[in-house]
Amino acid sequence: MPPLDIRTLIFLLGLGNLLLFVALVGFRFAPDERDGGLSRLWAISKLLQSVAWALMWARGSVTGFWSIEVANTLLLAGFGLETLAVWRFSAGRSPRWLVAVVVAVVLARYPLNQLGDNLPAHRVAVASYLSAALFALTGWALLWLRSERTRLQFFIGGCTLALAVVVLMRGLLASVPAGGFSLLDGNAIQVATFLALFLLMLTNGVGVVLLSAERAGGRLTTLATRDSLTGVSNRRDFLERLRVMLASASRNGYPLTLMALDLDHFKHVNDAYGHPGGDTVLRQFARRCEMAVRESDVVGRVGGEEFMVAMNGAGAVEAADVAERLRAAVAHKPVRLSPHESVGISISIGLATLRDGDDVATLVARADAALYRAKRNGRNRVDVDGQAPTPTGASWQRATPQR
Repeated sequence: MPPLDIRTLIFLLGLGNLLLFVALVGFRFAPDERDGGLSRLWAISKLLQSVAWALMWARGSVTGFWSIEVANTLLLAGFGLETLAVWRFSAGRSPRWLVAVVVAVVLARYPLNQLGDNLPAHRVAVASYLSAALFALTGWALLWLRSERTRLQFFIGGCTLALAVVVLMRGLLASVPAGGFSLLDGNAIQVATFLALFLLMLTNGVGVVLLSAERAGGRLTTLATRDSLTGVSNRRDFLERLRVMLASASRNGYPLTLMALDLDHFKHVNDAYGHPGGDTVLRQFARRCEMAVRESDVVGRVGGEEFMVAMNGAGAVEAADVAERLRAAVAHKPVRLSPHESVGISISIGLATLRDGDDVATLVARADAALYRAKRNGRNRVDVDGQAPTPTGASWQRATPQR
């Protein structure tokens, strides 16, 4: 097999990065910037790298200032922008210390080169060490920065770390006395490095589109299943999950209790504090529900101020204890609307435990009937389907601002 020509690989890197830049700009797969600036930074990084590789390919035809100084500066800047883009994708932002590291890497190249009298082998070593550091930061962000990682992230992150190792080895070999080499020398480590760069360019070029598409798909799933205001399950998702839980409970013979909740006199809250105040109450109430119920329970918002909780494996007694605990916690702790203002709220709760022959519609109807009975009996109370009403709670009191 004939040896691969380094200049040809450099040409392919320049052309490939240029085509990726054109594709990213033309596709505009994230025009609303909800990708945290990933596409924009990545596109600019590809443009800088394509110009840098073009200048390196032209070495001998253009002056050393352009093919060495400008080219290496642009290349490191392009690698640095990729690092910032991945951190924005993984963490939602590029921390200031990382921006400082990227700037330092780009600026440190020239003075570090002067330490070795700007010899070709020394320049190769310096560029390799600095590039490997940026690749390592990029791979680390993809593999470990996010708590929720996908197989695609693992793949791209792993490939990036592998590239960092290859580039680091290139720097170490270039640092060996009497064993150094220049940019265009076609030895094994040079061929391995530029092949790895070319393959990673292809992987990352496709990967950035796939990662953004993957995230967009996650957003669509969230929009389809979660209530946009409170973050709990929306009506459609809740009823579907309840259907699955009911089928499993009926098949396996374990209890299931449905809790129907309604905020008492919620219209008074909207009238007194406006819809922004009402939204704050709903959001905080949803958080309290999630904290009060068990981890296996499902909380859903099924109407304006109406919520339901599906309690898998909970009988009437256990569910009533949870419901009373939640009712008391809501009644005794006002919702803070601002540092100087809060509103007291209360809830009515109806419980219905699964019976033989129940389906989703009948179980929901019995929980709703118990809820309406709780409201008729004075609100701020828990009523259980099929049981006689028992005294519970206290009447709702209109809140006054706390100063």
